[in-house]
Amino acid sequence: MHILMCIRTRREWVAASERVVVLMSPAEKRALDAKAANAGHISAGELVRRAVEAYDERAAAEAVELKEWLSVLARVHAETLHRLDATEHKLDGTLAYLRGECE
Repeated sequence: MHILMCIRTRREWVAASERVVVLMSPAEKRALDAKAANAGHISAGELVRRAVEAYDERAAAEAVELKEWLSVLARVHAETLHRLDATEHKLDGTLAYLRGECE
């Protein structure tokens, strides 16, 4: 007896006729099963199909580039805060001088 499984792509229903074997550790398999259960009690295979359909190579490359820019921004932000602190310190000294608090 053969069971024909049909899956819905974004546009149409098609027969799921190809088998893919993916080797993973027991912990990875448990994580896959948990994610499938949390996604509405779907099968692990359905979760993988959805992930493959949702995967966008260009978006993944853009995400890598964005992470690189975020590290640059974090460094520049830290430098900016340091310079702002130094400027505020100098400004406090200048204002104190102008008020005659320093000699």
